[in-house]
Amino acid sequence: MSTAKDTNVTVTIDTENITESNKRQMVAFSDDLGDPISVIGDPEDFVSGVYKNQLVTWTAIAKNGITPIAIQNVKKDGGSLLMEDIRRGDGANRYTAKIKDDNSINEGDEESYSITFNLAGYESLAGNNQAGAIISVGAKCAYMNNYGTNVWNVVSDAPFDVEGIAGENTKGMIVYAGNRVAYMDNYASNIWHVLSPAPFKIDGIAGDNYHGVIAFGGNRVAYMNNYGENKWHEVAEAPFDIEGIAGENTRGAIIYSGSTVRIMNNYGENKWHPVADAPFLLQGISGDNSVGVVGYSDNQVAYINNYGSRAWTSVLNAPFNIEGISGNNSAGPIIFSGSEVAYMNNYGAQAWNIVAPIPFDPRAFTIDPKLQIRKPSSR
Repeated sequence: MSTAKDTNVTVTIDTENITESNKRQMVAFSDDLGDPISVIGDPEDFVSGVYKNQLVTWTAIAKNGITPIAIQNVKKDGGSLLMEDIRRGDGANRYTAKIKDDNSINEGDEESYSITFNLAGYESLAGNNQAGAIISVGAKCAYMNNYGTNVWNVVSDAPFDVEGIAGENTKGMIVYAGNRVAYMDNYASNIWHVLSPAPFKIDGIAGDNYHGVIAFGGNRVAYMNNYGENKWHEVAEAPFDIEGIAGENTRGAIIYSGSTVRIMNNYGENKWHPVADAPFLLQGISGDNSVGVVGYSDNQVAYINNYGSRAWTSVLNAPFNIEGISGNNSAGPIIFSGSEVAYMNNYGAQAWNIVAPIPFDPRAFTIDPKLQIRKPSSR
């Protein structure tokens, strides 16, 4: 009988001494399948064995056993397409992916991937180009509401370390961690308001403080469109485990997994409708159902602004590999990577504009190891 098992990869980081220039010497990989521990100085050469139709889980730990670490993301980076359903795991320092059960995948096939970890907490982006960008790193949050003055304004720390952010600057920001959600709808008062817990552990949020928040966890979606009522409303389960969400409550939610996109534009109808597949495997989306969705993969960006046409339009590649995207699509997207934020507010002009670096250091580092398909043992 053949046996296959999940793979657990441990990423040990010398958080006290790591810098961008010495990160290869400060990160070591190991796994529970008996693969050799990565040689210090060459983490990119570490290859984890994986099995078809099994999970791989990464856990980041500090060498000193103390420093908290957030895995920002895991991304495909070349070679065979082995992974799917890549998502955050149970805890800030974990990430998971499913290895495909695909006849095109053979023993020995390798996939390169990048893993990015932050030592200051998750970094997230919100906002739109009409009113500017919003950023969070850990519990710290800031906004830029005038690209001309190009200044970030820091607000009081969120009531918890933020795992994701939504909102736009005229009515402020919404943040979450676990099943907790809080919002700040007036920057002058600078006060956070905590909502009732969501009915599930949240994996991502969308929405704005005019019409409330939308959240997902796994294949479940719920919205709250009245903060006074302070009640969550669940809709029909999605047809897949969701990787990301966008939208606002007057026109409903947009979700994706891989390159597949679905919309629910009427909560009363309570049905998920297909739109054209994206031209690449999505790593994040933004937009709303009044003007469509915009998504990215590495430095590629494409949008669809007419669901009836079923056609995505690609724009000029971003000036960096993107870690997150925001914007309502009517005036283009905002993107970030580490301390860099850029926006494109005119699809016709096809130009990316870089703004001042964010006011917080995410202490983000990226390493590029590999996965390799193993043949199940027989016994």
